[in-house]
Amino acid sequence: MEKEKIKLLIADDHAILRQGLRRILEAEADMTVIGEAATGAEAVKMARQLKPDVVILDISMPDQDGLESMRQIVSTVASRVLILTVHLEHQVISEAVSGGAAGYLAKDSLDHELVAAVRTIVHGGTVFSANVSKRLAELSQLGGAQGPRPLESLTSMEREVFLLLAEGKTPTEVATSLFVSPKTVHTHRQHIMEKLRLHTTTELIRFALRQGLIRTV
Repeated sequence: MEKEKIKLLIADDHAILRQGLRRILEAEADMTVIGEAATGAEAVKMARQLKPDVVILDISMPDQDGLESMRQIVSTVASRVLILTVHLEHQVISEAVSGGAAGYLAKDSLDHELVAAVRTIVHGGTVFSANVSKRLAELSQLGGAQGPRPLESLTSMEREVFLLLAEGKTPTEVATSLFVSPKTVHTHRQHIMEKLRLHTTTELIRFALRQGLIRTV
């Protein structure tokens, strides 16, 4: 039986770019583009209707920006969002990660990097291009001497939970992977955050990036 293809929605206000992305992605035997959106509001509407596996989303969009569109998408459908943009400002990247982006690539990324990112994201991973990872790490370093402590302070189970959370998995998904209850994962997560002096999932991902534990392309 033929393996089901990865369903993609492309959201960008430039038709030429959308067409180019479609050609790149549909050249892959395991991918199909099921829709294109030219505005932020249209991206949200189509994501809810078509329920793609991955939404490839620009930040600079008419109607509403990509960050708001991403928040609306991840809060209502299971689709994962890959940001593809020219914006590399610290604040924008931070908002995207905290808002639920599963990946963040610069528009000058190579074709094979985009394809690899889609495959990683659809299997539950988190992907950032190298320049984005650098900026996230810079944000983490602003904490100075009070920044997170080394990963060695975690127990083996806490480390496993940490790695799965850093990959973008939900506590429920982590519980399933480790054959424990969601309540147990929540307890481990609390201990992890306390030990590493972290407060949010965004900070956890930044820490993982600094430690080289999240894939970059």
